[in-house]
Amino acid sequence: MKRLFLRLWLVVGASFLITLLLINVIFDRIYLPFQQRVFAEQVRGQLYALRQGLDGKDSAAQQDQLAQWQPHYGIALALLPSAPALAAGEQEQLQRNGLISRQKFEIVLAPLDPLHPDGPWLRLHLPGEPSMTLYLTLIAYSVMLALFGLCLYAWVRLLWRDLDALRVHADRIGAGDLQARAQVSPRSQIRVIVDHSNRMAARVAELVQRQRDLTHAISHELRTPIARVAFGLDLMQDSDDRERRERLARGLHGDLAELNRLVSELLAYERLEHPSEGEPMQRIEANDWLQACLADARRDAERAGVVLRVQPSALPRVDAEPRLLQLALSNLVGNALRHARSQVEVSLVGVGGRACLRVDDDGPGIAEADHEKVMRPFTRLDDSRSRDTGGFGLGLAIVSRIAARHGGELRISRATLGGARLEMHWPLAAS
Repeated sequence: MKRLFLRLWLVVGASFLITLLLINVIFDRIYLPFQQRVFAEQVRGQLYALRQGLDGKDSAAQQDQLAQWQPHYGIALALLPSAPALAAGEQEQLQRNGLISRQKFEIVLAPLDPLHPDGPWLRLHLPGEPSMTLYLTLIAYSVMLALFGLCLYAWVRLLWRDLDALRVHADRIGAGDLQARAQVSPRSQIRVIVDHSNRMAARVAELVQRQRDLTHAISHELRTPIARVAFGLDLMQDSDDRERRERLARGLHGDLAELNRLVSELLAYERLEHPSEGEPMQRIEANDWLQACLADARRDAERAGVVLRVQPSALPRVDAEPRLLQLALSNLVGNALRHARSQVEVSLVGVGGRACLRVDDDGPGIAEADHEKVMRPFTRLDDSRSRDTGGFGLGLAIVSRIAARHGGELRISRATLGGARLEMHWPLAAS
C-alpha cells in the first residue's frame, strides 16, 4: 500500500503543481489586456491631478513641485525629460490606454502632455503587492502537498482494504473454497468489480458442481452396461454351448450399442457447452423441414403402436442451426414416443413473436415440481422404465442447451392430450 500511495502522491502532486503554474501563466496572458484597462482606469485620476498641477510650469518648477508632493504620496514620483524606449507591445498599450505599465503594474509611464508624447514623461513607482520569499513559497506548497497527501492516503487506505478483500477472496477460490465471497462496503470504489468477481465465483462453483454431478452420473450409467459386458464374457468363456454363446454375443452387442449411444449423447451434450463451436444460423422452410425430419420418427411410432400427427406449420420459415434443431426435434419426439399411450402431436407455431417447436403426448405427463429437474442431465422420473426403453436422461438436457444456443428456452406444461407438452421457444426469423 505504501508504494501505491507514494507513487500516486508523487505523480498527482507533481501534476497538480505543474497544472497550477500553467494555469497561472495562461490566465495571466489571457487576462493581461483586461487587467491593463482596469489598471488604467484606477490611476487615471492621479495622472490627471498630477498633470493639472504641473501644467504651465518649466522643467525646474515641475521638479520642485514633485519634490513638494512626494512626502504626501504613497508612490514614488519622477519626471523624465524625454520619452523612454518603448517596445512594440508598449506602443499598442499607450495608444489604447494612454499609459504604460511595467513590472506587473508597479511602474507607470505616461506623457505629461498626451498631445505631445515626445516631451517630458511622468514616472510613477507603485509599492506593488507584498512579495513572498522563496522560503514562504516552499512552505506554502509543502503544506498544500501534505494536505493533499493526507486526503490521498485516506482514499488509498480504503481502496487497498477492498483490494485486499478481493485478493483474499481470489486466494480462497484458488485453494478450493468455491463458496467464498468477497464482502465490501456498498460505497466501495471497486464495488462493481467485487460483484462481478462474486458472480464469477458462483458461476465457477456451479460449473464445478455440475461437472462433479455429471462425472458421478456418467460413472453410474457406465457401471451397469460394463458389468453386463464383463458378466457376459465370463459366461461365454465358461460355456461350450454354441447356441448359448451366440445368444450371449448378441447381448454383448446390445450392451456395446448402448454404450455407443451413451457416448454419442455425451459428446453432443458436451459440444453444446461451447457456443463458439456452433454452426451459422440458416433460414429454414418450416413445413418442408418438419416433414423431412420426422421420417424416422414415423417408423418408430409405427413400431411402438403410437399415432404420430404433424400439424401444418403456420410459419413460412425460421432461423436456426439445422443440425441442432433436428437433434432437438428427435429428442422431443423420442421422449414423447417413450411415454405416450397412443398418440403424439408435433407442430411448429409462432407464440408471442417467437418460434415454438411443440410436442404433445397423451402419457402420464410431468409434475410441475419436476419441470426443472427433468432438464438436468441423467435425470429420470421413472428410472426402470427409462432404462428399459433405452433412455439415459440426457434428451431434455440436450434440448435445453440447444434452445439456449438459439437464444431461447425449453418449457414444460400440460398438453391438451392429457400428457406432457414440451416446447422449444427461440426468436423468429427477421422479415
